[in-house]
Amino acid sequence: MGARRLGREYLQGRPALQKKCALFVSCSAYIRQRGLEIGYPAERTIVHSIGVDVEWFKPPAVRRREKIVLFVGRLVEKKGCASLIEAMARVQHCDPAAELIVIGDGQLRPNYQARAAALGVRCRFFGTQPSNVVRDWMARAAVFCVPSVIAASGDTEGFGMVFIEAQAMGLPVVSTLSGGIPEAVKHRETGLLVSERDPRALAEAILQLMQDEDLWQRYSVAGRRHVVDRFNLARQTGRLEDVFAQLLEGR
Repeated sequence: MGARRLGREYLQGRPALQKKCALFVSCSAYIRQRGLEIGYPAERTIVHSIGVDVEWFKPPAVRRREKIVLFVGRLVEKKGCASLIEAMARVQHCDPAAELIVIGDGQLRPNYQARAAALGVRCRFFGTQPSNVVRDWMARAAVFCVPSVIAASGDTEGFGMVFIEAQAMGLPVVSTLSGGIPEAVKHRETGLLVSERDPRALAEAILQLMQDEDLWQRYSVAGRRHVVDRFNLARQTGRLEDVFAQLLEGR
């Protein structure tokens, strides 16, 4: 009830907000564009990503790489776990040692567990876990995969900080060309992006990374460099503070 009430209040107040606020900050170019489409002023709407702590999320000194595909996210339609379960049936047909680890919870968890069992997919559901546990799994996994989709409600992945965390750990990503994900993951450089709701393409991308050691190493190194260069939390926070300072100075 509280969330719905706040949503109504936001919609009612949005026109005044768009006129009066000095600056609007979007986490991605995709979100900025969506904002412009509903009336936010282009001259007062910028893109700024907050970044991650690259000293806390960093590759382990000794990687225990296992044949694990890691999913981290809410178990709702937008996160695309349904497509991943279908894809893993294909992956495990080619490589029976592969395993899916699902971290996160949500209303669709029983459906996903039932579908995985029906397909005979080897996977474990761990529910919601603290960030240190997520980081430990990122250090073990071979592929990070959250194949987000546009939900029936229109809900879309605006950016996806978890993709940045995975790449900071040197963990290559497989995901989709959905929402702001292509801004977080560089296709064919730090990961592989496929069309939404395409389990066959998803499985092929996962297998490509699991089977090609040279490709995996290139994407691992490039992913870490991509995050350090563009999404370093300390640097991004300093830049945002500069923006706020300029606003206070009236510029």
